[in-house]
Amino acid sequence: MKKLILLILCFAAFLSFVNLPARADLNEVSITPPVDAAKNANWHNRRGANYFKEQDYFAALKEFKMAIALNPNSQSTAVYYNNLGKVYLIFGEIQRGRNLTRADADFTLMAQTCFERAIQLDCMKFEYYKNLVRSYELLGITSSKKAFLLKNLNVNPFNAIIIGIIYAKEGNIVPARGILEQFVIKNPDLIITNDVKKFLQLLETL
Repeated sequence: MKKLILLILCFAAFLSFVNLPARADLNEVSITPPVDAAKNANWHNRRGANYFKEQDYFAALKEFKMAIALNPNSQSTAVYYNNLGKVYLIFGEIQRGRNLTRADADFTLMAQTCFERAIQLDCMKFEYYKNLVRSYELLGITSSKKAFLLKNLNVNPFNAIIIGIIYAKEGNIVPARGILEQFVIKNPDLIITNDVKKFLQLLETL
């Protein structure tokens, strides 16, 4: 009898130690929720954006890469790729300004890849196209890209945005307005069309 009482007391003490009631229903036991990768990715992106504002580009680079790793294939990821591309663009400008470009580590080429990936994930952000054209400028490939995109304009109507921006950068305002106005006429209901209209208004002042 004493052994039985001792056993009961030991078992009660054990239950108290693990913080479970003696009649606990295992279905009601609190379980730590799984990690929300998308939420964490957004947190790292915001942190990277703060570092970017502070011009701590290496820290920003790390955070944007972390955001992409946590959430690699969604519409939100387009923002992360664009932000990462902007860091690479800065590194690329420094690299080219100091004549330090290497074939195995061309930051401007990395920026181009990031902006292209951002557009693949979300083609409705005008900023991504402008950043992509900037990478073309640094790489010295705007003319060849423009010629290629003109040939494939019917394949992808969004090519018109890139062509229009390139024309504008070249100072060819009339063809820039022409191709972008056609895009607006053909795609009046797209989210990006409003930004194209704003860009056209800017071209009117030039």
